Amino acid sequence: MSRAFSPPDTLSQDNVKSIADVRRTVWINGFLGLGVGSVTGMLGHIVLQKMQSHYVGDTTSVAQKAQEKTKESFGWIQKCLRPLPPLGRNTFLLSVLGGGALGSFVMSTTAGKNAVHLLHPVFQVGRDEHAGQSPYQIAIAKAKELEGKLAATDTQQSQTNEDELDVAHHRARSLRRKGSMKRRLESGHSLSDTHGNTWPYSEEDALEETKKKKAMNRADAWDRRQTQRRDWVHEKIERGKALSNSTGGHWKEN
Repeated sequence: MSRAFSPPDTLSQDNVKSIADVRRTVWINGFLGLGVGSVTGMLGHIVLQKMQSHYVGDTTSVAQKAQEKTKESFGWIQKCLRPLPPLGRNTFLLSVLGGGALGSFVMSTTAGKNAVHLLHPVFQVGRDEHAGQSPYQIAIAKAKELEGKLAATDTQQSQTNEDELDVAHHRARSLRRKGSMKRRLESGHSLSDTHGNTWPYSEEDALEETKKKKAMNRADAWDRRQTQRRDWVHEKIERGKALSNSTGGHWKEN
């Protein structure tokens, strides 16, 4: 069994698939070229055989001698066909086989050339990058490779740090904004200066606020009146006087 059907373990599944695709393409185009070349060789042989029998025939008969004058204008065709051997069955088979072989070779080679780029990753498997180089060249190449990796790592790290700083800055701004909004709301101020940094009041709000103030004033006045009345009653009782003037302002004695 060919190694193409039992690939080594160093090849990945993609590499094996690429090899199979290229092989399939070459075989299909090879068979197509075989058929096209065989048909082309057969048709070419038939055409040449007809032309040979027409232009390069025996000139013994009177009719052919009479036609020689009409064939003089095609003298270059006779010159090309006269060196050819007589075309028969053997030359027919040769034309078919030759045309098939040539067509198969041309089409399979063209297909392989067009698909060879798919095999480039396969050619790189197990390749020694430092083959044919001196130890000094190998050391220089490895140093450059290491320098490139370090530069890429530093760039990635710096980008990560910048992203982290941006996130921290955005978080700090959000916290400050939330704190400012909370302080303004707690102090009764609006979030903008469009209303003099105070909450806008409508007429309904103003009336409601006035009613609340009047109610509070009435309650305070009622409390003061009740307090004064209690003090007056307490003072009357302590002096031994009546609470009304019906008895001259004194308690009635039995």
